[in-house]
Amino acid sequence: MLRKPPRYRALVSDPAEERSASRFCDRFAELGSIAADRGAVEALRPEASTVLAAIVEAVGTGPLPDPRGTELREALTLASLLGRRAAHLGVTPGAALALAPAIVHALAGTIDLEPILDPLRVTVVEGYVRACEERERDRADRRAAEAIAFAKVAPHCFAIFVRGDQVAEELERRVDELGRALLEGDAKACVVDATGLVEPDRDRAAQLFAIHATCVMLGVRAIFVGVSEPWRRAAEEARIDLTPVTWAPTVTAAFEEALGWCGLELAAPPAFGKGLWRLLGGRR
Repeated sequence: MLRKPPRYRALVSDPAEERSASRFCDRFAELGSIAADRGAVEALRPEASTVLAAIVEAVGTGPLPDPRGTELREALTLASLLGRRAAHLGVTPGAALALAPAIVHALAGTIDLEPILDPLRVTVVEGYVRACEERERDRADRRAAEAIAFAKVAPHCFAIFVRGDQVAEELERRVDELGRALLEGDAKACVVDATGLVEPDRDRAAQLFAIHATCVMLGVRAIFVGVSEPWRRAAEEARIDLTPVTWAPTVTAAFEEALGWCGLELAAPPAFGKGLWRLLGGRR
C-alpha cells in the first residue's frame, strides 16, 4: 500500500513567511507599551513565524475555517505557545494583548483574520497567564527552599532546618547543596530538624530522607528530629526503609548525640558568663 510522503518545511526560509514575520515584529513594536516589550520582538519572531505558517497552511486557498474546527487547531496551539514565550520573556500584560492583533496585521492583505481575532487573542492570553502562574509558583517554591537553612555548628558538625511547605524538586536541590557542604566541611555528624515541615507526600518524603542517604554515602552520622507521623507514613508509602535512620526525641538530644559523634559535648556557660548575660538584659 502506497502512502503519501510526510510533509517537511523547507530548510530555506520562504520570502513570504519572512515578510509576514517582519510585519508582525513591526506591528508588535508599535503596540509595545515600554522599551522592554519592544526589546522582546526578535525573541518572539520564531514563535510568531510558526503561528503564521500554520495559519497559512490551514487556510490555503479556501475560506477562513471555523476556529472551533480542527483546521486551525494547530495554529491556535502554537498561538498559546507564543503567549507562553512572551510570559517567559517578561512581556507586560498590555503587550501580551497586542500579540493577536500583530498576528492579524502580519497577514493583512493575504488572509483576513479579523473574524478569528477574538479566539486568537483568548488563546494567546491563556498561554500567557498559565506561564505567568507557573513562573510565580516556581519563584515561591524557590523562596521556600531558600528558607531551608543549613550551617556548620561546630567542628565537623552540621545541622539542617527544614520548614514549611516544600516541593520535591526544590528540596532535592537544597539536599544536593547540603551534600556539597558536608563534603567540603569534612562533616562527621548532621542534625536534621524537620519540625514544622508540612504537606507530606511520597515524593517530598523521598527527598527529605535522601539526606540520610547522602550522609551515609559521605560517612556522616545523620540524626533526625521533629519528623511527624504523617511524614513517616509518607516515607513508608514511598517504600523508604526507616530502620537505619537515627531518631532523637528533642533538638537538644539530637545535638548532644551529633556533638558526641564528633568528640565534643554541650557545656553549660560559666557562672560569670551567665551573670554578664543577665546584666546586659539577656534572658535565660
